[in-house]
Amino acid sequence: MLHTGRVILGAPARVAVSSPPVPSSLIYPTTRLSDCRRRIASHRLTRSETVPRPRSQQTRRHAKQSRQGRTVAAAADERAKLEQEYTFHSPGSVQETDDAVVFAHQTPGEAGKWKDASVFHVGDGTSDPVRLGVVIGEFHNVLMDRMLEDARVSAEAMGGRVDQVVWVPGTYEAPLVVERMLEDDALDAVCVVGYIEKGSTLHGQEMGSTCSLIFKQLELEHGKPVGMGIIGPGATAEQAEGRVAYAGNAIRASIRMARYMAKK
Repeated sequence: MLHTGRVILGAPARVAVSSPPVPSSLIYPTTRLSDCRRRIASHRLTRSETVPRPRSQQTRRHAKQSRQGRTVAAAADERAKLEQEYTFHSPGSVQETDDAVVFAHQTPGEAGKWKDASVFHVGDGTSDPVRLGVVIGEFHNVLMDRMLEDARVSAEAMGGRVDQVVWVPGTYEAPLVVERMLEDDALDAVCVVGYIEKGSTLHGQEMGSTCSLIFKQLELEHGKPVGMGIIGPGATAEQAEGRVAYAGNAIRASIRMARYMAKK
């Protein structure tokens, strides 16, 4: 057997195989305990972020009245609103409002470029009724009540109907129910509604990335749309408050996709 290298004297005979130097970028520095503690400290939230300040009885009463007022307003057959500040598309484009949106290929100056191509938007040309199932999380029930109402109103505005609603403990429990609804021939589409809030760990991000992949995989396996009406992950309470209309957006997208899938 042939060995290459050199023998190191003053030690038991062995072969030292020469190798190219390791780039410094690939050498991991030794991590000291003090470094770890500094990193942990830098990621800790301040007390003001983690511990709510005590509120007076009057403040708590006003907050409760405010929440009740929002809940009552949500039951007035009105669609939830979203801020319409956009850069790259028309405000409320297609899903968020019923405003007329004109795309370039629909204008006289651009239509000629597409005369030999088939260009259409899913759901166009039909108003067939669509039957929907909604899977909704029980966490943050006041917010979820408002989102469910927005889903119902939005479905009816587009000629759809919510036929089934199943409340689940949380997003992690939704996939099994979604799968069962997709297997139901009485439903044309399913919509998942929920809120994954911002926390002090990455639990919410893990939940969101895991479940969204499962929902889309189920959609492909069953050939039925699964609308994603989930706020977050990583959304604060203030951000969630302004995004109730995500439920209606998901319903409208599901209805359009269901009508497209029904085309022969």
